Amino acid sequence: MISLLASLLIAAEAVPATIPAAAPDVNALTGFDTAACEGEGDARQLPRQKAIAQLLLRYPIVMDITDFSAPQTPLAQRVAQACADDTCPVDGNSYVKLNSTVAAVLASRENSQLRLSWTGEGPEPASRAERIAAFFDLSRPTYTLTCLGAAPLPPTPATVVATAPDAAPGDAKPPEAAKRATSSQWRIASTISETEKDDYTKRDPARLTYTDNASDSAPVISAKGTLAAPAIVTWGDEAVATKGFGDIRPFTSYERISNVDVSSEVNNLDVGLRGHFRFARNDGKEAYIGGLTAAYETDDRFDSSLTRFEASLTLPVKTWMDASFPALSSAANNAQCVICQTTSMTLVTDYVDVGDPGAKASLVDLPQYARAGFDAQWEVRLNRGADKPGFGLNLQYSRRADLSNQGATADRLISRAAYYPTPQSHYVFGLEYDKGKDLTSLTGIDSWMFTWGYRQ
Repeated sequence: MISLLASLLIAAEAVPATIPAAAPDVNALTGFDTAACEGEGDARQLPRQKAIAQLLLRYPIVMDITDFSAPQTPLAQRVAQACADDTCPVDGNSYVKLNSTVAAVLASRENSQLRLSWTGEGPEPASRAERIAAFFDLSRPTYTLTCLGAAPLPPTPATVVATAPDAAPGDAKPPEAAKRATSSQWRIASTISETEKDDYTKRDPARLTYTDNASDSAPVISAKGTLAAPAIVTWGDEAVATKGFGDIRPFTSYERISNVDVSSEVNNLDVGLRGHFRFARNDGKEAYIGGLTAAYETDDRFDSSLTRFEASLTLPVKTWMDASFPALSSAANNAQCVICQTTSMTLVTDYVDVGDPGAKASLVDLPQYARAGFDAQWEVRLNRGADKPGFGLNLQYSRRADLSNQGATADRLISRAAYYPTPQSHYVFGLEYDKGKDLTSLTGIDSWMFTWGYRQ
């Protein structure tokens, strides 16, 4: 409770004390002061913590002595549970006023200065109370307030510094906000399907390892990663979970597991296009994710030549969270799961035409093949707090069954124990075991390795 009071005091200090206390407007978004917007151009946003601070200044939290003896409850839950339904008492307490005001904000969605949109992981909550709780939950991304009006002009400087004669206008560097907005469109993960997850912390990272082969003292270099470029075509509304959405991105992938015998190494370099589609139900609770891939595959010596096509459909497998372990809960992480489990299942069909097998010995007598199969993934993470290290266990199993009985059946199991410096860290360190066959070159794999991973 002391941490709750401290957070409220800090939030109030960040906002000018000139906002009047008034009943919610017809369009409740007009109650926010857009002078607090940050960023440049289309990336200008009113940070949610500042919006909440403005609301708390309008409706200050009044504490009751019973609040100190009752079990600690996060602010988000207190506000969300203040009203049982859409009917709130007119003369209610501060929690009731915050509840009705945020409900009006969620109903307004847009005015001439602000647009409210859901940008959290998964679909927007269905119930009124869950949406209000999500708005106040600062431990994770949920809603974004985009500023539509132009930023106020900066004051005219008292002095003007002359530009160097050899400095052209085109030499000016873009603002840091624009740089971040551009870089966030480039995505890095282990595979092209992993880059399609909007939250980079949920992506399987690209990886690099270097170990010694105990049998012949030869170095074993392992690299696996995909770089997806910004979308060149988009349609639908990505921010609305109940609507369909799609995009097409160019990508390049590279995977290599070195071996003294060139014919036994994995060496795949892909360049292609990936189409990503979301088919959502009307209530937004479930969505089927489709994918179409067309790629040209070679190796880092450009000896081989393959053309491959793939179609996939990810099923809406549920994700469960469990934060019901009192011994592991704290004020820093009680709004998020402590032990988090995620599962996914994707149905896959592919067709590969082998123009030149190069050094990929398993493809010498296999001019083309068509297969059907699936990719399954299970992951569990231990979150110890927003700024504390976390740990995870990840299992991935893929199988492709040859439809023409030409010997192209392959399966692959990857298991990894991972260490995360913080939940939001771009870097991941792990111990990994990889066994089976590479899914395109059909090369056998059986290796243990320490990995350094990166996700963006």
